[in-house]
Amino acid sequence: MSAGLRPEHRLLLACVGVPLKPDGRPQIGTLLQGTLDWQLVFENARAQRVAALCYPVLQELGGAVVPAEVLAAFRAEAMATAARNLQLAAKLVEITGCAEAEKIPLIPYKGAVLAEMAYESLGLRQFVDLDFILPHRDLRAAWSLLEALGYRPVSPALAAPNAPVPGEYVFLSREGVQIEVHTELTLRHFPEPPDLEPLLAEREEVTLAGRRVLTFSREDTLTLLAVHGAKDFWAQLLWICDIARLVTARGFDWGKALNRADQTSCRRMTNVALFLAHETLGATTPENVLRAVAADAGARELAQWLATRLFASEALGRREQLRYRMRMVEGFWPGVRYVARLATTPAADDWDKLRLPAPLGFAYFLLRPVRLLGRRKG
Repeated sequence: MSAGLRPEHRLLLACVGVPLKPDGRPQIGTLLQGTLDWQLVFENARAQRVAALCYPVLQELGGAVVPAEVLAAFRAEAMATAARNLQLAAKLVEITGCAEAEKIPLIPYKGAVLAEMAYESLGLRQFVDLDFILPHRDLRAAWSLLEALGYRPVSPALAAPNAPVPGEYVFLSREGVQIEVHTELTLRHFPEPPDLEPLLAEREEVTLAGRRVLTFSREDTLTLLAVHGAKDFWAQLLWICDIARLVTARGFDWGKALNRADQTSCRRMTNVALFLAHETLGATTPENVLRAVAADAGARELAQWLATRLFASEALGRREQLRYRMRMVEGFWPGVRYVARLATTPAADDWDKLRLPAPLGFAYFLLRPVRLLGRRKG
């Protein structure tokens, strides 16, 4: 899928490929010997949030070729990422410890736990906030806990009885640490509202700063990451790296992972994620899984199209977004229902634009598509 890419982009893909196979080293060496726009390499690595992941490879294989100032910039970015990650990991350990003591099932995912689970290093995966998932019934308890720990809701009014469910509940500390809390109701980009109980039953441990932290199993994490990437059009190379590292990590259970994708109606999204990781970054995939993924023609076409847009600067047009959303679910009518649900489910910004009394809360479902059409026309 790297055909037609600039050499700078091919170098980035080679540096973050998983694993860095022996035949990948000559490829990197060949690219390093060519003419490269090193400013473009660094800027793209930062924009794609993989600078920390690229630095060890460039230092080892290109130390004599990469301009000193560029290597120093990569090193500074890697050090800043490691320092920030350590700070956020400490906050995560504190929050999860308090939640566990209060018996609140506030489960971290992505971020620090993914860095340890998939990358086996806290410093290699860049993240800037902390994400948690819990059942919606426990939101009030988690809200109170976070406020007691010094985190303030960005939109306090979302606690009102008739407030629509946002894309996530956001909290900030005085130091600027951002917390995003998700529930089965905020995870609206799942084809169907997910049942969190099976995911909560399959948690596994990771160790952060010497402390045990429970997160979702790596197989369930694959589904969560596939939906997250699909939601945001797989716009960042980091998200493909996450998939590639996760499925090649020790102990990954392919049968369990694909069963979960089927149970949550996320098989098309998962197939796209796996195809991207295999074809773009060389993630090792069992032959039977690869055949099943490749047999999904819609997933294959979507992944190939997304790969061509990986380093694109222009935004997707309205028709492209609509077509993409519809094809992220298998079948024409399921795709139509999926898009219709996304277009009519109220979010926090709908409530911010117009406050309706509780008896008229149903009107948000009617007003949202009208507001979306008006915004896109503008």
